[in-house]
Amino acid sequence: MGGFFGELKRRNVVRVGVAYIIVGWVVVQIGQVLFESFGTPDWVIKTVIVLIAIGFPFALIFAWAFEITPEGVKKTRDVDLSASVTHSTGKKLNFLIMASLVIALAYFIWERQTLDRTAMPVGEPVAEENQEAKAGPDNEVVEAGTRSIAVLPFVNMSSDQDQEWFADGLTEEILNSLAKTPDLLVAARTSSFGYKGSTDPIPVIAMALGVDHVLEGSVRRGGATLRITAQLIRASDGFHLWSETYDRTMDDVIAIQEEIAIQIASALQTAMDPQALEEMMSVGTNSVPAYDAYLNGVGLWRAAGSTSDVYVALDALDAFEKAVQLDPEFAQAYLRLYWFWAVELQTSQMLYGLTQFTREEKVARRDEALSKAILYQTDPVARDHYRAYDIWTKGDLRRAYRLITEYRKARPRDEEAFSAQVGLMRELGLNSEITALIRETVDNGQLTLSIANWALQAVRTEEDKEFMRSLSQESVERFGDDDASLLYQAHRQLLWASDIDGASRILPRVMNSELLPDTQKLAQLRQLCAEERNSEAEKFFAKMREDFPDDVGIKWLGSKIMGDDEAAEKLFLEFDELGDIDTLRDYLNYPHFDPKPFPNLMRALAGQGMEEREVLQLPYRCNR
Repeated sequence: MGGFFGELKRRNVVRVGVAYIIVGWVVVQIGQVLFESFGTPDWVIKTVIVLIAIGFPFALIFAWAFEITPEGVKKTRDVDLSASVTHSTGKKLNFLIMASLVIALAYFIWERQTLDRTAMPVGEPVAEENQEAKAGPDNEVVEAGTRSIAVLPFVNMSSDQDQEWFADGLTEEILNSLAKTPDLLVAARTSSFGYKGSTDPIPVIAMALGVDHVLEGSVRRGGATLRITAQLIRASDGFHLWSETYDRTMDDVIAIQEEIAIQIASALQTAMDPQALEEMMSVGTNSVPAYDAYLNGVGLWRAAGSTSDVYVALDALDAFEKAVQLDPEFAQAYLRLYWFWAVELQTSQMLYGLTQFTREEKVARRDEALSKAILYQTDPVARDHYRAYDIWTKGDLRRAYRLITEYRKARPRDEEAFSAQVGLMRELGLNSEITALIRETVDNGQLTLSIANWALQAVRTEEDKEFMRSLSQESVERFGDDDASLLYQAHRQLLWASDIDGASRILPRVMNSELLPDTQKLAQLRQLCAEERNSEAEKFFAKMREDFPDDVGIKWLGSKIMGDDEAAEKLFLEFDELGDIDTLRDYLNYPHFDPKPFPNLMRALAGQGMEEREVLQLPYRCNR
């Protein structure tokens, strides 16, 4: 046997085998990138892989039966296998192996550089100005501890840029799965997504978000093939605790997401009981195409919320509708559809009125989506969350408020539930309770971009204008460069706090933002009235009515700003007479909306405490 292996070595069969494997790997990797860039069908790269595999034994047979000589390739039996011949061939093979390894290493470095950031040397101090400049767009600081993590947006490495939505949606679902893990603190989505495309070192990002670990990764998708790379990094020293590359097909995407979540939870040694693990693993569907559409919808809807892009929002609607068509029992996709139609029906929302359906058709679609979300949701905690929206929609505000409050005890870091809780408190007129909740949130270091937006809309207190002023200033300093909507909300709250000069300094940023024209004009009208430029305000508002003749929200808000309460009330009397209670209820979240002049609305809200609702006057209105 020893003679046989010696002969293999002497004939360079081993070297040929090693060289063939390395060269084959390089060809497959580079070929995959090139084929994907040119849109080559999946079967081509599969054929290349099969041919390379088939060729391996033939390469070994060739190395045994033939020899490379100065005169060319000859059969081994016709060659005198002197040391010089085999040594010369061995040197050539060694050179080929080394060259292939260099190419493989270069490819590996190139691929990783699209993802990896330069980690700071251990012990190098983080510059104070960097900490302030990149405190995250919404800068939620997760409580310090050995089990805290931020999930950064996975990098889209596909040649098709439309796969950006898929990568964003996959990131969000992994984040949601980890958020259900016991004793693991997860930075909010709005915090981590603020670092999309960032080249900041991992320690800087981790310090800004207040976490000890960071998960980052990449997605490359071509046809049915999928490569997902994920790595868990310890922020203190840049050490990789766990990393994995998944070369699978789209059929495996759900399993990959679940596997990543489990691997990370295991790497951080969290205490996962079976029930919590089951909750973490639940994605709501076993249909890969449905999940693919859902992930795209999640990414699109998140983008629409930050840009107010109508077309992106409609693309998200299409994606969620496709998801439920592919899996008619996909509860989470139905909930996303409900949120779309709920926003579509609210005249006070920027993404309101995007479709051509009648109001009755929109209401029917909203109610059907929520009904199916509740029906198909198997998690009892999440089902109660869904039921709160159903009860809210039907007008039982106090019962919905109790359900949302109970849900937040079980899932305290659910920012969407936080916004729902604050929204219900606004409709119930619980102004002092809102201020107490926001104060507690700020004191606990939990102010994020999303929460700041809601807080600036909700906090209205005549007793503590200094808190409103400081909340506005802090929110603008931390998040003002990242969100135009927040600037708009901060401008309005500064006027509530009677800080007219502070509001005037923010107004140019509002006007130079991507906010819709009607929203910008409302900010201008507020500033004119606050500065008591009443005649200018009257002309400005008259032009607004001409520019937006069918926008009842603009007319009502403008009339209230002008101090014309009678005109504002008349706008809604017709809605009350026609029984359009839903439209009137949309305005309960404004502390200066008085429901008492509308008898049908009051009957619908009987028992909700509306008789005692405190109605505040706009401190910046004209003609005051």
